[in-house]
Amino acid sequence: MKTEHESDSVFQALAGIKKHLDETISLLNERIRHTQLECLENLFRQQTKVLTECLDGIDDQLIKLSVYIEEYQRLCASLKNLGENRIPELGGVPPLPPQVIAGDTLEAVLTQRIDHLKSQGRI
Repeated sequence: MKTEHESDSVFQALAGIKKHLDETISLLNERIRHTQLECLENLFRQQTKVLTECLDGIDDQLIKLSVYIEEYQRLCASLKNLGENRIPELGGVPPLPPQVIAGDTLEAVLTQRIDHLKSQGRI
């Protein structure tokens, strides 16, 4: 009888240890999931910030491009006037006109320039 009682005590002790280990493992798993979630959320925030900075950089470059395009078109018109009017008036031979950028909008100009660079294999 004593052996049966001792066996029951050992089984109860083992069951208690198992229950404690299960609770500890469950708590550790929860902490691990929580830590992983925090890490992923931080990574998501950091990469979202980088993406926002990339878009801001693209926007800044597009604004700069629009200024260059306006200046290019203004200078082309001025040179065209010189080549077609002023130089012949003074007896000179009209030079070849500068390359004109096709398009009236930033989008059209960019599309034309991208197509041009693709045709040259540069992009």
